[in-house]
Amino acid sequence: MGTKNNPANRGQASKGKEYAGKEVKPVLYMGAHVGHGKYVAAQYDNGDLVTEDDGSGGQKPVMWDAI
Repeated sequence: MGTKNNPANRGQASKGKEYAGKEVKPVLYMGAHVGHGKYVAAQYDNGDLVTEDDGSGGQKPVMWDAI
């Protein structure tokens, strides 16, 4: 059997999410000052937020759950 602390008993680490072929991570987006509210958004490894056109010609960060 073994213990939970034995690395051989642990499963493989899960792979992160990808958006447009690039790996992304979750961040807290505080967009209340522009009317977007506060939610968990996706961010590329270089620090840029993942954005989509919001329909009015502007850009809005993509929600983490939408990926």
